[in-house]
Formats: sequence, structure tokens, C-alpha cells
Amino acid sequence: MNPDHQSKEQEFKQREAELKEREIKIRMRELEAELEDSTPVQPTVKHKESLGRPWYKRLPKIARFGLIVVGVIVAVRVATWLATLLLIFGVGWAGYKLFWEGDRNQD
Repeated sequence: MNPDHQSKEQEFKQREAELKEREIKIRMRELEAELEDSTPVQPTVKHKESLGRPWYKRLPKIARFGLIVVGVIVAVRVATWLATLLLIFGVGWAGYKLFWEGDRNQD
């Protein structure tokens, strides 16, 4: 290779590196200006847990377990009562359809 060509190539690479460095500095100044111009961020505040704690979190574990057991028992009782009511209604409706409605159609 030609020594003149190598020196031009080296000079070109050096200029290219200088340009990149200038671009980076300009971009950094732009970013710093953006940061300075931006509105200040509100500081975060940690909330106190005691204010927002639900009442059941303050109970001991055994009391919470007892409440769950009582709740399940009540739910089973209500479900049983509703199922009984539904069965009685179903039997009554079937009896009505079989006995009383059938008699009216024969007239």
C-alpha cells in the first residue's frame, strides 16, 4: 500500500473519532438541559400500615381461623336451606303440573 494513502486513511479515522466525540458531547449537553428543564418529581411517601389495615388482620390467627370455620358452617346451613326450598318448590310445581293443570285440560 501507498504510504500517502495510509496517512490519509489514518487522518480520516482520526477526524471521524473527533466528530463522534463532539456528537456525544453535544448529545450529553442536550440531555442535561432536558433534565434541568423538566418539572421536579414529587417525592414518594411511605404510607403507614396501621391506618389501612383491615380489622381482620389485627385479630390473632386462631380468631381468624374461628371466623372462617363459623363462616363455612353458616354458608353450608344457608345452602342446605336453599336446596330444601328449591326441592319443595320443584315437587310442588311438578304436582301442580300433574294433578291440577291436567284436570283443567280435560274439561
